[in-house]
Parts: sequence; structure tokens; C-alpha cells
Amino acid sequence: MKKDEYRLPDKLAFQNIEAERSCLGAALQDERSVNRLKEMSIEDFTSPEHRVLYSSILDNNARGLPIDLVTMHATLSEQNKLENVGGDKYLMDLIREVPSTVNMPYYIRLVQECTSRRKLKSIGEELIRKSGYLDEEVESLREFTVLSVRSVKGTGSIKLISQKDAVMRTIEKIGNSQRKEGKPNDRIITGITPLDKMTGGLYGSKLIVIGARPSVGKSVFALAICMKAAAQGKKVLYISLEMGEDEVVEREFAADSLVPLAEITSDNISEDSWKKLAESFAYLSTMPVYYCTDIRFVEEVRKAAFTMYENGGIDLICVDYIQLLKAQQKRYSRQEEVADISRSLKALAQELNVPVIALSQLNRDSQRENRPPTMSEARESGAIEQDANIFILLHEPDIEEIKSEDFRSAYTALAEEGMKLLYINVDKNRQGKKGVFYIAFDGSHMRFLPIKREQ
Repeated sequence: MKKDEYRLPDKLAFQNIEAERSCLGAALQDERSVNRLKEMSIEDFTSPEHRVLYSSILDNNARGLPIDLVTMHATLSEQNKLENVGGDKYLMDLIREVPSTVNMPYYIRLVQECTSRRKLKSIGEELIRKSGYLDEEVESLREFTVLSVRSVKGTGSIKLISQKDAVMRTIEKIGNSQRKEGKPNDRIITGITPLDKMTGGLYGSKLIVIGARPSVGKSVFALAICMKAAAQGKKVLYISLEMGEDEVVEREFAADSLVPLAEITSDNISEDSWKKLAESFAYLSTMPVYYCTDIRFVEEVRKAAFTMYENGGIDLICVDYIQLLKAQQKRYSRQEEVADISRSLKALAQELNVPVIALSQLNRDSQRENRPPTMSEARESGAIEQDANIFILLHEPDIEEIKSEDFRSAYTALAEEGMKLLYINVDKNRQGKKGVFYIAFDGSHMRFLPIKREQ
């Protein structure tokens, strides 16, 4: 095309039928997508059939009816509009064609971008018409143009929430958290009592970082939380970049059966231990835990999470560990790359509205200085500290570091039994208490045990 040649506008710029279908198809199979659909307006849909469906979906939602194929068939039939929208086949096609309801915000953006283009086109046509009249002053034409264009919502515009709306949403959230009768509790209890008291359990779109130096026990700590969540019926995605799924499950067998890990991994398991392992097999095989051990890029974590989300749901994600992940996009430094990874995990938690546990290696500064570690020692990036909602630090203290005589005694007693006393520091907790406590680590059986002062 020559420089000054006029190109006819692309019709696709003013409507996107496929994106409209995806918005409606997502709403027909996911409640969160229905709430997203409320952000749109009927003028966003260019197809008359789509406008009918949009109105019917929101009407059913306002009446408290579920949004699915059955209820929409009944509603449209009552209104004699089922055939007008293409019948049951069209409704089923809408559902079948949606690749992922998680992408609903993207579908909405595509549709609303076309709406904005249509509005701008209409403004341009009106400006051409007005500018042809001599009685229209140039200044008034300018004002018309500025005000009209400014009224068109950009798809990248910032959404502002009023104080009234914010207060209403917050009180509704608080109320919902109190009304547990008749519905499952969304909070995940970790089973580690001091931690549960500080955090109230794990819930929502939180990034929980567990940091420790190598071989302190952070993987076992995270795995214990995941298995406790699975015992509550929560669907867990466990991503291990350091161990295969067989190595992870061997630790689960050790914790549940109390057969030492060294014996499980040996070629000489006693008959009594086999019986214990058989009992554990019956229990562990029912746990809703899914493993992924061939991941290297943070984008693959996202794909694995979406796969679970679309095939039965997901309640908790664990990544062991951050520093072994890579970002798809090359960065000038490893610090920038780890920062990208941390932000991606945080975004994943927010998008799926599930907690993400991410393990992090710490550098050895505190070890050399004979003190507990701090959040700032997360290896290769300070962004991890910033992104975390909750930051838990594990530390294996020397007896000289322990001030309390009670815990010094516990340290000695545990050592005699082949166990360790670990110092746990909840160093950051945006919506709860911070604090420290001690816990016993039984490395032989890959489990944690509570410590009481009287012990």
C-alpha cells in the first residue's frame, strides 16, 4: 500500500463474534465468569442472539438461579426464544468451544475493544457530518470531539472502586467467612498448631514462601502441609524440581507408616514394615494430590495449574523450589529472572484464587554469623520477600543460640532420639500475627512433632 493510499477499515476491528461466543460460553459453565459478565453491557454484543443470551443469563443470576445448560434451556423456552438463539445445539457449542474459563478477562477485553472502536467510528462519522455545516463553530467541534472521545472507555483503563463499594464487598467477605454452616471451609488447616493460630489457615490468593538453608527440612515441612490439606479433601498440585514423584511419596510413606525412610529406600524391608506400608498405601492412594516433576519454566507451572483447574479444580499449589525455576524470557541478571518468577507465582495465586506455597533457598550469611536467617537472605532476589503474603523461615539452631532452659533441655532430649529442634519464624504475615515457635523434626520418619514447654 502506498504511503497516502486510504485503506478500508477491517470489519473484524468492529466486532469479534468468536470472543462474544467465548464470553457467553464461559458464563454458562463457571460462576466466576458470570460475575465477570456483569462488567459488560448489552451493547458490547453485536449479534442479536448473543444479546438475548446475555440478558437471559443476567436475569437468571439476579433471580438466584444456577447458570447452566438446563436452566438456560428452561428460561429461553418459557420466553419462546430458544430457537431464536439457535437452540440447544448452539448453547452446547458455546460451552464446548471455550478453551478455558480462566481466560474470561481476555475474552471481555477483545469484545470491549471492538465496542470502543465502534463508538470511535460513530464519533468520527458524526464529526464529519457536523464539520460540513458552516454554522458549527470550530471550537464547538473541538469540544464535541474531546468530550466524545474521552467518554469512550479504553480496554486498558484503570478500574476505580468507591469507598461504599469497597466497604460493602469487605463486610460481605467477612460475613461469608463466619457463615460456615452447610458449606465446606475454604481455609486449609496446616496441622501445625502455632502456625494455624498465627495465620488462621491458608486461604485465598496468598503467596506463602518457606525459606531455609539446604537440608534443614523445608521440603518436608511443605509436604506435611500439602498432605494435611489433601486429608481435608483439598486438591493439591505438588511441583517438585528437585525430586521425582517416587522420592516425594517415599517421604509420605515414612511419615504415615512410621517405617524409617532409610529402610523404605533400602533393599531389605522387614515383613512387619511391609504390613505398615500396605496400610499406608490404602490411605495415601486416596489423597487428591497431583505431581509434576518435569517442569523447568515458570510458565509450565501455570499450564499445570490450569490443567488441574479445568479438570476438577485446584485448591493449593506447592513449588519446590523457586531458585530451580527458569523464566521463559531472558533477563540481564539472575536476580531479575527470579523476580519475574516470584511475580508470576504471585499472579497465579491471584488469578486462580488459591494459595501458592513456594520454597526458597537462603544464603549462608546467617549460618556464618551464627544467627537465625531473615527474609532478606532469600537467594538470588529480594523480590521474593516483597511478593510474599506470608514468609516462614526454618532454622536449625545450635544449642548456644537457645536462651530458654526448657528448650535447651528439649534440644538435648531430641538429639538423643535422633531428632532435631527447629526454630520456626513467621517473619511476615500481612493479614495475621507474626511470631516464632519451636518444633521437633523427626528426619527418620519425615515428620514434624509439636514441642511444649513442659517437655
